[in-house]
Amino acid sequence: MTQTDQLAQSLRTRHVVMIALGGVIGAGFFIGCSAALSMGGPAVIVSYVLAGLLVWLVNGMMRDLASQTPGRASFLGQIRHALGDRFGFVAGWTYWLTWVTVIGVEAIAVTSMLTPYIPVPYAVLELLVLGVMTAINLLSVKGYGEFEYWFSAIKVAAIVLFIGIGIWAFGAHSIPVQENLFAHGGVMPHGLMALLAVIPTVLFSMGGSEIATVAAVESDNTEVNIARATRTIPLRIGCFYLVTISMILCLVPWSDIVPGQSPFLLVLNRFHVPFAGLAMGIVILVAALSSLNSGIYVTSRILFELAEQGDAPAVFLAVEPKTQLPRRALLASVGSAILVAVTAVLSPGVIFAVLVSLTGGFMLFNNALLVLGRLKLMPQKAVGAYVALALIALAIIAMMIQAETRSQIEMGAFAIVVILLAERFLPRGKKIQNNTP
Repeated sequence: MTQTDQLAQSLRTRHVVMIALGGVIGAGFFIGCSAALSMGGPAVIVSYVLAGLLVWLVNGMMRDLASQTPGRASFLGQIRHALGDRFGFVAGWTYWLTWVTVIGVEAIAVTSMLTPYIPVPYAVLELLVLGVMTAINLLSVKGYGEFEYWFSAIKVAAIVLFIGIGIWAFGAHSIPVQENLFAHGGVMPHGLMALLAVIPTVLFSMGGSEIATVAAVESDNTEVNIARATRTIPLRIGCFYLVTISMILCLVPWSDIVPGQSPFLLVLNRFHVPFAGLAMGIVILVAALSSLNSGIYVTSRILFELAEQGDAPAVFLAVEPKTQLPRRALLASVGSAILVAVTAVLSPGVIFAVLVSLTGGFMLFNNALLVLGRLKLMPQKAVGAYVALALIALAIIAMMIQAETRSQIEMGAFAIVVILLAERFLPRGKKIQNNTP
């Protein structure tokens, strides 16, 4: 019996599908889209279409790779099987670092939202938030799945309700759609390069769907559940992003959208929807808690998987017998996220800023590895893979052109080289399971 077999298989299809469905709806969707809309104008929908196409293609390739990879394997296992241990090492550590940083960022966001209502010191409240979410993940994997199921259900319900309110607004009010789209600087007010520049921002807001492949390892049928989860991609991209973003652009002038403030709330307030501020605040809080919950889960499993392959200390292989959880890996990941949050106070402009900036480049790198793995194992179906690589190259070029995102690619490339050197020269542990035939 392998180490992976010692993990619980208590997640069900409904958990995995809802984890995938809600994985792309973080707090960044409800607030972060404001930056893309204000920069790109009405034509930003093209950026969302291109980013959505890449996400759809990459998720389809994860589904294909799952059918080619023996055993229960997350997308990191798929990369390792297709491209070898070295790329598995780099993909695993870049992904772990990305989500450890996300945990720190989301913990700060949740604490900031709760501070006005809970009269305790900020640091104490932040530790309480992380403590509660860690405790949920320490109960059982099914506990994580149930909380994420309902977190995702709330987010999905909020978007469906927003679309319903938008349809009502079109029927109950005379909406100057043409003026909103064309009378405030035109469809492309900041030019074509602005549309390319926002693609990385949009891509990052769509990230998270790959968590379903990690969760599927602890479900009753990994390959089938990965396939079912990836089938929801068109719904997520089409309904959650394209429909809602198009609706916002039609209902209010894009020039009224302020970066850092929710355009959803702007629309609701513009049409005097009662309790809009309170409802939107709750939804954004749930979205942040959901990201925090998923981050704690996925970092612990990735660290466990790295230890299983000899890429991390063997101490993280310990599985608690009763709950079948990798408790040490979980606590180590949360502890690392706390250090990230501490850097936001001690070194916000250097260490914390660098960690946050690395996430965009790491995300594109892992997407590229998935595409290359798909090309290697299934070269007979290459058209979609080449389209995906072209979109990734387009996103990298856009990030290199813009001064504010150029450093993300530069620092990301440097960090990847450092990790490659670590794989080459650091002593390796014993591999517990080799998925390569």
